[in-house]
Amino acid sequence: MTNQQHLTLNDTSVLTQIFDPESTPSASILVDPSLPEDPHIQDASRLAQLRHHERQIISSIETTGHPTDALLCSAYDALSALITQHPDYASAYNNRAQLIRLRYGTDILVVPQLQSQSQSRSWSSASASDKDLTLKTNQSTLHHALTALHDLNTTITLLTPPSPTAPISPSSRRILSQAHTQRAALYHAAAKSLSLSRPNSLSPSSPPSSDKNNLSPVEIMTLPELRTWTAVDYEEAASRDFQISGRYGGEIGRALGVAINPTAKLCGVMVREALRREYGGEASEGETAAAAVL
Repeated sequence: MTNQQHLTLNDTSVLTQIFDPESTPSASILVDPSLPEDPHIQDASRLAQLRHHERQIISSIETTGHPTDALLCSAYDALSALITQHPDYASAYNNRAQLIRLRYGTDILVVPQLQSQSQSRSWSSASASDKDLTLKTNQSTLHHALTALHDLNTTITLLTPPSPTAPISPSSRRILSQAHTQRAALYHAAAKSLSLSRPNSLSPSSPPSSDKNNLSPVEIMTLPELRTWTAVDYEEAASRDFQISGRYGGEIGRALGVAINPTAKLCGVMVREALRREYGGEASEGETAAAAVL
């Protein structure tokens, strides 16, 4: 076997990542409580006003166990107005994305293809008005999926420190962890949907058909900028975001970052095979236990 002293620092880092699912991709974030809570809004009184307004909007939903569509729409419009007035307020973008997920679900980047022949026949035999309604509904969901991704990207852009060693406020760290977790959840759901709707998910999504009679929901729900992504691409993106969320203190991200990484899974298969070969087809108890974490 390769002697440990011949491994490069990068090799050692990769092996650590494989055998330690709880490890994070980088050093811990430097948190400085003395920094302004929002790097773009350093006026404390202005920030307090924005937060008060934002809490009022969110509390209108949280006080109801099952908010109606009308209530969700009202909160969405209020957050949108807040963002228009204060485009540098990152927390509002993060909360609007969460509101979209609350109303439309997390599986909105890719809509699964019809799963059975009976469903396919139902689509083929549906009336033109029913098809139009389905397409309009999917297009509305697509619009909000784009908005959610834009909001999360904006949140991350606004709050990410200029360098890995730059300090960050506790509030910014918390919001960044939430934003990365939300984006990871969207990507992870898309990976599962694409795998279910297209068993050969290593192939990218097909471009949409121009004939609505032959148009399946998955085709119009694939976002243009993500159309070439495979299920593995979505899984890798989700894993990266979960890991970054873990860096910022997110427990869910720390737990899932490596666990769902398709590269780590593949490495696990390779390591187990290497162990079997090294030990004549039977890995020792210790090596088997080590490989089992993958």
